[in-house]
Amino acid sequence: MSRDAGRGAGMRRKTPEELLDYGLDWIASHRGTYNRVMHLCLCEVEAGEDWVGRDYIYRMAKKSRLRITSDKEFRFSHELWSVIARYMVMMRPSLARVISCNRSPIDDFDLEQKWHDRVGDGTVFLARSYAEAKRMCREDDPLASRLSREKKSKRKEGRCRKTTKGELCRAAQQSLFQMEA
Repeated sequence: MSRDAGRGAGMRRKTPEELLDYGLDWIASHRGTYNRVMHLCLCEVEAGEDWVGRDYIYRMAKKSRLRITSDKEFRFSHELWSVIARYMVMMRPSLARVISCNRSPIDDFDLEQKWHDRVGDGTVFLARSYAEAKRMCREDDPLASRLSREKKSKRKEGRCRKTTKGELCRAAQQSLFQMEA
């Protein structure tokens, strides 16, 4: 399928499944870029930003001289951002505090299963959907918590510190214990 499907005169719009496949194919072939975009978003959450969108991330990347600025497909595709944003929020629910997604027919798919079918790695999703990530934020689920002010001091040279596996495991255990209560 053409990358330009859904654009221009006489071109048909992508179906929700085609849109989802388009986004997943892009993520699979641009995994480094995807990870850099997610890192930028997480840094903005930590910095207390209220909103993060595609254009905002593009400007930040350009300012930081990150390579995503040379990816014209990312820079100009609103469709691509809708898929990328959902998956980032599912992986890191705290991003639902700054990334908003309108309801879309792609939300009716099993996004986690589509990821594993299309990307094929062992990625763990802390939320099964954008809606679940939003709920986790509203309910102050530890898996969707924002870094506290004390933890901000651990930032090195203005960059976010990578969360360790131990921290993720502790947050998951706390979340499970809260569900039982």
